[in-house]
Amino acid sequence: MGLAILKIRPFLILGLLVALAPTPGHAELTRVEITTRVDVLNGKAFGDVGPYEKIWGKAYFAVDPANSRNRVIADVDLAPRNKGGKVEFSADLFILKPKDSSRGNGVVFFDVINRGRFRLLNVFSNGTGADDPKAEADFGDASLLLEGYTLVAVGWQFDVADELIGFQAPIATENAQPIKGWVREWFIPGKPTESYQWTGGNATKGYWPVDVAAAANRLTSREGLFSGRRLIPRADWQFGKMVDGKLVPDPDFVTLKGGFKPGLTYELAFESQNPPVAGLGLAAVRDMASSMKYDPKSISPGRYAYMYGSSQTGRTLRQIIYEGFTIDEQERKVFDAAFVRTGGASMGRFNERFARSNSLGVFVETKFPFQYRTTTDPVTGKRDGLGARIPAGLEPKIFLFDSSSEYWDKGRLGALRHTSIDGTEDLPDAPNVRVYHVAGSRHGSGSVPAVDGGGQFKNNVLNYDQLPRGLMTALDAWTRNGTEPPPSRHPRFADGTMVAHHDLKFPAVPGVQWPTHVPGGYRWDVETPLSALPFPLSNVDKDGNEIGGIRMPEQEVPLGTMTGWQFRSERIGAPHTLITNSGAYIPFAATRAEREKTGDPRPSIEERYSGRADYLAKVEQVAHRLAQERFILVDDVAGILEDAGRHWDWRMSGGK
Repeated sequence: MGLAILKIRPFLILGLLVALAPTPGHAELTRVEITTRVDVLNGKAFGDVGPYEKIWGKAYFAVDPANSRNRVIADVDLAPRNKGGKVEFSADLFILKPKDSSRGNGVVFFDVINRGRFRLLNVFSNGTGADDPKAEADFGDASLLLEGYTLVAVGWQFDVADELIGFQAPIATENAQPIKGWVREWFIPGKPTESYQWTGGNATKGYWPVDVAAAANRLTSREGLFSGRRLIPRADWQFGKMVDGKLVPDPDFVTLKGGFKPGLTYELAFESQNPPVAGLGLAAVRDMASSMKYDPKSISPGRYAYMYGSSQTGRTLRQIIYEGFTIDEQERKVFDAAFVRTGGASMGRFNERFARSNSLGVFVETKFPFQYRTTTDPVTGKRDGLGARIPAGLEPKIFLFDSSSEYWDKGRLGALRHTSIDGTEDLPDAPNVRVYHVAGSRHGSGSVPAVDGGGQFKNNVLNYDQLPRGLMTALDAWTRNGTEPPPSRHPRFADGTMVAHHDLKFPAVPGVQWPTHVPGGYRWDVETPLSALPFPLSNVDKDGNEIGGIRMPEQEVPLGTMTGWQFRSERIGAPHTLITNSGAYIPFAATRAEREKTGDPRPSIEERYSGRADYLAKVEQVAHRLAQERFILVDDVAGILEDAGRHWDWRMSGGK
């Protein structure tokens, strides 16, 4: 298995080596090597902050495996040590900083990067999402730069491709011998195929079998995600891919006699070896932030450190908090704030032997504890919380921000962020935590025109990109100035906006398969009949739209039903199974006559609005209310109206 190595970017190479002096007695970050350093946009000034510079390089670390803050790292005691007894490792580093740090706002903002890709400018400044921002469009409206943030990405994943921002982990050994263990990965083909690339081909690296021909290697199949597994005879499958009728050895692929069927869930299991000490990647994020915050000679010093993560890295942030990586080896507070996006009530396989940082495994993410506050597990009697390892007074300010997909999908069960584990009552937030839910949204924002994602309906079009921008402003004000943020907004039992799954009542729309039979999830950490988890969800209105949480203008003033779930279509198989992280757009009929012809009980668009101007006026009213409540920025109201206008024009011209 290869590990990620920083590739020199095709910029002007300065060859500058910067050695950072370690804090006396502690050398978590030992040095930074800079490979490129260039002015952003040829020295353009960003308001009063002035010009920015872009830095690529590598950070080197040495941590004490005996330190209490490091003992949580799986297999750290089995990693190689230097002469001083420290464990050494390195990580790729990317920084966007004011050339004059004194003119910045004092915040180093860490993108805990998702699979090696930098996205802060995309999320908070409407940039293009470039991994290496160079053009004006890559910086969007440059709001983060105009506000003076220093943006940082340090590699934490050992299994990303070479050209991405990765982490170079040491390999654990036992008595100088390789460690072996079993690895499992699942996949769902979308079409019939004889050979399947089980690694996904998504610019990541994984584990390889010790022996591709071993009789003990296993492949199973099952219907959907919940039924029992069927063992496929070993003689019927093998590693490799078919090319011109011949099997070509390739551990990235598996080939099955008779071919893989669309919609079935397959799971591959094999013995691998040489596990990296993956949890050191979380220490890299911690120690880079600690250096910037506490070493005035750091490459970019700051007074505050924030972190952001989405989806995979939303779960990573929850694990960073839970395992105490917001506190450094000297028991100092490192991270002051965390924006946890679409992480649900889950963590991940980020810090264990044979860690699977990129795993999309079902239910392996779901384990106690679910809340920041310390609670009691009714099954095991254990008391724990995400904040249990953070000393009083050193708690970060935390926003937990989820879509509807996190309430529906894969056992992430977003409701457990704010309900009791038995799913029967609301629980209060910890003082340093706010919980937000975007009603009727999917895992990622949608757009018009709706696209076909393989579901029974087009993908959910709801765009909620404005919410992270507004809420980030509120999180910053809370952290630096003590200004209270908007109160938590999510479904609640107390006001009827949350109900048990079996109590949901959907409208009888012809041709719509409502998810009244879909189970919730199971706990990975409990192997008893009690491992099944409750399934509370946002209640819905007469249109089937969710009423609990933040309702964006196009949800409050709808042109259709928008959901955080989506069934697979017949053409991709398993039509009674949900598509992971997806959502559906079920449009209203345009006219009353059309509605009556199909028997749709939901009022048509012409019955709801007198015309385009009436619709947009209602959208604008909701948008301004959200701005007043500080969920969005006033500057984003105009963009919301433009989106709504496009939605109206597309839908009324026949778009579905």
